[in-house]
Amino acid sequence: MLIRFQAGLVAASLAVVLIATTLHRAGAATPTAAPATFEQAQAAFKARSYRDAIALLDAFIAEHPRDARAFVLRGDAKANLGQNDAALKDYNSAITIDPEYQYAYVTRCETRLQLDDTAGALTDCNDAIRLDPNDALAYEDRGDVQFEREAYAVALTDYDRAVALGRSGAYIYAARCDTNRLVGNRDRAAADCEKALTLDPKSRRGLWARARLEILQREYPRAIGDLTSYITLNEKRSDTAYYFRGLTYNRIGSYKLALTDLETYLGRAPNDPDGYKERAVARYGLGDKDGALADLSQAQTGYRKDGQTADADLIGTWIAAVRAGTPITPP
Repeated sequence: MLIRFQAGLVAASLAVVLIATTLHRAGAATPTAAPATFEQAQAAFKARSYRDAIALLDAFIAEHPRDARAFVLRGDAKANLGQNDAALKDYNSAITIDPEYQYAYVTRCETRLQLDDTAGALTDCNDAIRLDPNDALAYEDRGDVQFEREAYAVALTDYDRAVALGRSGAYIYAARCDTNRLVGNRDRAAADCEKALTLDPKSRRGLWARARLEILQREYPRAIGDLTSYITLNEKRSDTAYYFRGLTYNRIGSYKLALTDLETYLGRAPNDPDGYKERAVARYGLGDKDGALADLSQAQTGYRKDGQTADADLIGTWIAAVRAGTPITPP
């Protein structure tokens, strides 16, 4: 989950809120409830009490319906709870109130990207950079948008700019590692991944990026280690990691382990022809010729459906090899 941290959050204490709560629980007389303040909501947000922040902001916005800051803060709290559609509505309200609110465009860019609206996200990040050409976060976010659009060279330019302007967390180096790999800068990619994982050894983006680089460089045992760490940190959000770990086990002939991973992957992504292709490799390696042929047929059908004729033709040669009992050689 992308965690939002408000730009320019003031240092605020929760003491007022805690004292009020203590008095209430103790049965102290409170003639009238004090109105919610923006500062209380900021303090709750800073403490990552997002639901409390939303409740306070609901009350505050009812009294101050033209406060753009409050809508943005409530949007960020909702985004941190995964309520992206509701967050987007709050950002829209804030920008309607204040069309020059630069941070509102930054955070709406992030949410639109989460909602797979890359065109809208790109427009928002462009507007954020127009309003503040030195906002490092806006460049990082635009790099993420360009990465999602597979415009990797453009994404790399934005990540470089973000780092030059001061972004220095594990995430930016991991993202740049992945991007450098995709444009062919393996040495720069390796340096960025090491930087990311030095800053945060549990950076999932860092582990993912380094594992993909290690697979490319045929450093299979290291890739398996990084993918295992990646999966362990969040097993439920590791679908594609099971595919790549299965692929990597196949490359070192550990077909039983590969089969386990690829069955997990296909249980979660049953329409991916790549998964069937790799599972066929594992099954054939374990002597299950019929199972391999069934998977290769499924893979070929999927590739043809997707218009991937070259992949479908490759599978045709593999089918012939399996029927003949000769080896198949994955790329």
